[in-house]
Amino acid sequence: MHTLQLQIDDSIFDKFMGLLEILPKEKISVIEESNAISFEEAKIKVQNAINNISDDSGIEIDDAFDKVLNLK
Repeated sequence: MHTLQLQIDDSIFDKFMGLLEILPKEKISVIEESNAISFEEAKIKVQNAINNISDDSGIEIDDAFDKVLNLK
């Protein structure tokens, strides 16, 4: 069995999921990870946080984690 990670634009997501529904259920499974971010996105967020510490514009730790996890 193979595993793929796809990024699918919202404009075609429903059509893509419809395509998957016609495939044999025992041959494919879908695991949706809507909170996942790429390594590059995480790297940029961490770099921005580090850069903002020196000019005293940092934020509280709870707010930082919420932003990284896209909770706020």
